[in-house]
Amino acid sequence: MVEKVAEMFYGGLAEDKILGAQCKDCKKWTFPPVTACKKCGSRNIIYKKISGEGTVYFYSTSMLPPKKFAKYSPYAYGLVELKEGPTFMTMIEGLDASTPEKIAEGNKELPLKVKAKVSEKAGMNVVVFKVVK
Repeated sequence: MVEKVAEMFYGGLAEDKILGAQCKDCKKWTFPPVTACKKCGSRNIIYKKISGEGTVYFYSTSMLPPKKFAKYSPYAYGLVELKEGPTFMTMIEGLDASTPEKIAEGNKELPLKVKAKVSEKAGMNVVVFKVVK
């Protein structure tokens, strides 16, 4: 089942669609999609396109990014809350993560609105958020 959800999610990204999971029982959204609701445990899940709209509340960078993302370093990685409710850590474009000082300054400007997009990174499609100005 997990493989089918991952296949559906990455298949959606290949078509420029960002999918989340919504529980039919309690209506809670989960992103990235999962096989069971994180709130009530139900497996009565539907997979739907998310709005992609969200808010970034905090960001930093990684001193030791995953090997396949090292060429993009330094990049901003922060806490985003989707309009649908889920929160998660993700890559964010439009925030300066070049030095600790720039990160500290940038965090003083938060929260900021962000919008999701599908981006090719390290040979794969990933969800990246961009600051909306």
